[in-house]
Amino acid sequence: MWPTVFKVLGGSLLTLAIVWGLVLAWWQSNDYEPSTIDLVLYLGAIPLAVIGGYWLLRGFIEHLKAPPPVAKPNVQSAVDDDPLSGTRARTAAAERCFSLCLIDSWLNVPAGASADDVLAALEAGKSPEPSAQLTDAAGFPVFVAEVKEIDVDGMAERLLGEARPIRQFSDQPDMVRALALLDDVLEKAHGQVNSLLEQCPDKLGLQMLCLVPADWNPAHFPAMRIWLGNYWPEFDTARLEITLLPAVSEVDAMRQVDETILRANREPSANELFLIVGAASAVNERTVENWAASQRLFTAKHQHGRIPGEGAVALLLASPALVQGLDLAEATVISRVSHGQRDKRVDAGGRIGGRLIEQLIEGLLDVTALDSTKIKAAISDADHRSGQITEMLEGLGQVFEHLDPIKDCLAIGRVNGSLVPIGSLIALACARARVLADDAPILCLSNQHDIDRAVLLAMPFVAQAPIEPSTT
Repeated sequence: MWPTVFKVLGGSLLTLAIVWGLVLAWWQSNDYEPSTIDLVLYLGAIPLAVIGGYWLLRGFIEHLKAPPPVAKPNVQSAVDDDPLSGTRARTAAAERCFSLCLIDSWLNVPAGASADDVLAALEAGKSPEPSAQLTDAAGFPVFVAEVKEIDVDGMAERLLGEARPIRQFSDQPDMVRALALLDDVLEKAHGQVNSLLEQCPDKLGLQMLCLVPADWNPAHFPAMRIWLGNYWPEFDTARLEITLLPAVSEVDAMRQVDETILRANREPSANELFLIVGAASAVNERTVENWAASQRLFTAKHQHGRIPGEGAVALLLASPALVQGLDLAEATVISRVSHGQRDKRVDAGGRIGGRLIEQLIEGLLDVTALDSTKIKAAISDADHRSGQITEMLEGLGQVFEHLDPIKDCLAIGRVNGSLVPIGSLIALACARARVLADDAPILCLSNQHDIDRAVLLAMPFVAQAPIEPSTT
């Protein structure tokens, strides 16, 4: 304290001496005879004003430099405002670890009738071919990925023979092709579900989700629901739930896979099956014209465009308890989906980075506590466009240096064209096939869309050993 007092007194006396010296020198140089008021004003008031002004200015500066006071939070009031905040955080963390078993998958796509056919076509380097019917504005054949052996006329006649609401589908060429493709995979899925019904002592329930292109008319959905219900005569209305949902992109389809995993784990049931199906066909004149008008169609002059594709897919899922109870040998486990959006379109120009995909994979590996070196392949719904391939390889980065870019980093769109919105589901079916072939985890990526991205893990299913009761 004393050093501070001495500094204040010393500074004040020095200020008085300087002011007095200046004033007296000024008076002497002018031969001025000061009055009493001059003595009080110049030798008293002015020095005191200078000293007082200095301390006021210093106090103001110190006030500005001082950090604002931080009020101590009232812990009790924060808890009272949201008493369930801790519970929500723990629940969210637990839900990130949810998973579901993928029992089987069925495909009907240009590359073949199974995931193994798609993988074989990729290995053989097959690609879409020019169409014999569709041409562009210049009259050249359009490259399309179409399913060759598809009975479009038979499906149209079948629809005309149905009740009036379903009969209206026959006037929509893209719907007729899509439903013909979907009919094939639903028949195969029906056979597998019936086999499970015979094995399970309890009556199984079926929750079916049908994903359709976003441009399909919602007014057709009630009739479609009736049409889909005809495939499941073994299920009464209490055990069969059919939902139709339009999907804009491949990542929309992945989000619905994620919602199915959440639903199955939040409301666990030992006798519930989940069937996700979808179909789409862009092999028609209307789609070709629209894509050409918007510069999205692959042509000789625009090789960064998309190739129209078509196909159908069905994925059958169930809980690990049901898989273990039925002793299903070819089941795989799929994780929750990590998804996000790029800050710009992948074809916007400039360097193509894969940071978003890298972040999504890092989060997935962190949640599953899986070593990246155990992952043996990455399968994407990307097509022939170099931007998506570059982004995928950039996203895999140095963490997956052990993967061969040609043999282990596969893009199913190379052989199937653009399959919005079911391309990601086909990639998931192929990931399951690689899991069974390699007995190792496989990454499934969706980066076909311009900005939406999604990642999940497909892993081998390991049955849990039964817990034996203690004898003590």
